[in-house]
Amino acid sequence: MTRLQPGGLLRRLLLFILLFSLCFTVLASSVQLYFEYRREMREIDARMALIRAGYLASLERSLWDLNQEQLNVQLRGLVDFSDVALVRLNSADFTLQQGDPSPQGPLRVERFPLDYQPPSGPSRHLGELEVSIDLGAVHRRLFATGLTSLLWMSVFLCGLALALSGLFYRLVTRHLQVMADFARRIGAGQWHEPLRLNKRRSPHTDEIDSVALALDDMRRAILSDIERRETDRLALQDKRDELQKQVERRTASLMRAKDDAEAANLAKSRFLATMSHELRTPLNGILGMAELLRGAGLAADDRKRLEALYKAGEGLLGILNEVLYFARLEEGESHPEAVDFSLRQLCDEVLTLLEPRALANDSVVLCRIDPQLATYQHGAEQYLRQVLSNLLANAIKFTEGGEILVEVQVLQSPPGRQHLRLSVTDDGIGICEAMQPKIFGRFVQASESVARRYGGTGLGLAISKHLVEQMGGQIGVRSREGEGSCFWFELDLATAQAPQALARAVPSAAPLEILVVEDVALNREVVRGLLERDGHKVWQAEDAEQGLELCAQQRFDLLLLDVHLPGISGVELCRQIRAGHTLNRETRILALTASVQPALVRAYLAAGMQGVLGKPLKLASLRQALAGQRQEEQSATPTWLDHELLDTHRTLLGEQKLQGLLAALLDALAQHRQPLLEAVEAGDCTEVTHLAHRLAGSSDSMGLCGLAATLRRLEERGLERDKPGVRAMAGLLREHLQRAEDSLAELLAA
Repeated sequence: MTRLQPGGLLRRLLLFILLFSLCFTVLASSVQLYFEYRREMREIDARMALIRAGYLASLERSLWDLNQEQLNVQLRGLVDFSDVALVRLNSADFTLQQGDPSPQGPLRVERFPLDYQPPSGPSRHLGELEVSIDLGAVHRRLFATGLTSLLWMSVFLCGLALALSGLFYRLVTRHLQVMADFARRIGAGQWHEPLRLNKRRSPHTDEIDSVALALDDMRRAILSDIERRETDRLALQDKRDELQKQVERRTASLMRAKDDAEAANLAKSRFLATMSHELRTPLNGILGMAELLRGAGLAADDRKRLEALYKAGEGLLGILNEVLYFARLEEGESHPEAVDFSLRQLCDEVLTLLEPRALANDSVVLCRIDPQLATYQHGAEQYLRQVLSNLLANAIKFTEGGEILVEVQVLQSPPGRQHLRLSVTDDGIGICEAMQPKIFGRFVQASESVARRYGGTGLGLAISKHLVEQMGGQIGVRSREGEGSCFWFELDLATAQAPQALARAVPSAAPLEILVVEDVALNREVVRGLLERDGHKVWQAEDAEQGLELCAQQRFDLLLLDVHLPGISGVELCRQIRAGHTLNRETRILALTASVQPALVRAYLAAGMQGVLGKPLKLASLRQALAGQRQEEQSATPTWLDHELLDTHRTLLGEQKLQGLLAALLDALAQHRQPLLEAVEAGDCTEVTHLAHRLAGSSDSMGLCGLAATLRRLEERGLERDKPGVRAMAGLLREHLQRAEDSLAELLAA
């Protein structure tokens, strides 16, 4: 049984040989039967040729003489031929037959005409001779021959297979089994017993000998390596302190390399930070002034235009965020935010904003909305606004002196939802049929002449397609060159109740004395207007020098510092205020900036700022920050979890990415918790420093301020080689690690 174990080489070889033998036997027998069949057919053809050449003439003569007795004799002679079952002679005078009157099996019937040439006169047709050949006899002979051949060849090949399998077992498989047992002994630590094969020695080594020698060489190499490792271990044990110093130096080198890599990565982000600041600064002024004008007493039409302007500015801010945070888009983590809104109102606002462009082109914009459209919808209102704005802006751009129709149709109305089709139809220049499949690609325009005449980047339709697909819809176009275009998109929207007014939900803080340091006059006016609306007293400075002078003269309740100031930056100004003996050393400081990448936010916080207000500044965000000012004054408890930093990550990276980072941090804490605690209890300062530094950076990045502070203190004691101090922090560290894991679990569950 051991020789033919399941899955063994010997079993597979035997099965392979038997299968090959079977196939070969069947094939060889088939070929033999084919040739035997051909031979039998040739013999039958030869007998038919003999009848035609040697018997027909005498049969014709006897039939002419009407010698029936002679004909019967001749027919019996034909029946004696091999495999001839029946012979029949048909003539006008009589019919004669010899043989089996009802032969069995398949027959081959040969017919010979009987024509006699008398001494005088024409040839006479006397009748026909039928000869029936019994093919069944032929088949039986072939079957017997094939079966005999198949049996003999099968016996021979099976014997050969058994002989080869036995030979293979003797030469290969039994030695492989011995080598497998030897390898298992090596794995179990039995290195001292050499490998021995049960075979006769030969002056010439074969492959089995080569493998056996290699395995035994491996055994000796393992023994040698074990001895060498033991020697090295003893040597390393004597030099542990020296090696620890080398590890510390290498760790420091790695930390420097890590800092260099982070600096290089930060350099890549400077372009985005600069562009963010340059674009958000004027946008801050636009939205800020619009926010201030919202509170002014305006006429209904002007209020409507102002609201459309404000919505357009917010839409531009959304586009800017999508462009600046390109990594979020590339990773597919940009998700539409669903809110309650009115599609009718959205269409009205988009038309109000873009209608002046159409009038400038001598075009008319019409809107047709299906009466079945629900009053309110729930969905990605900002995405929908941007797509409709893109399509309508394109239609206006390419239509001069024409008509543009914006239409909303309700295709289906299942319970709680509506399947809508929004279309923008114009009678402008149109698009050629060849370009229509490509028009939704990035940087694609209808033609070079269109690009030169009308300008543009060719991104609008690509962005629209991306946003429609993000909302679960589809977009398309119908167009004929010179006759206009119809861009349409379909999507499902849930119906909703009237959205509750977003009242200025964040209550205004008590009046504060606030210093605003901002180099752009428009931005200063915006911040001043928003703050004075809530009753705060505002001082302003154009640069860091003026800010320092004001900080030296009086104490403020809050400092708002623009990060990108001329000369001394806002970050450096914060450091000087925190380091100097001024009246505002403990004053709450917030950063005013459009550069809100996570790495930059950490730098602001490290400089001493308590938070970040992103541009463009909104009244709700400002009120939240001022409310936080009062909350911090009422509580001196250190922050364990930085929710503001988490909100920043959520805004920049998206919820899905943030969840992934939190899960990764939780895994890292679970992985390094036990090694760190063991190193702390053992007083291993080198390992404690390495692990604490690694976990502190990750914890800081994800807002676990309490755990990060504990790990920083532990790292400092490890660097100072304070073993008692390291051991003393074991209980606090265990408590904070457990609290951090619980906090992360709660965040992931939420």
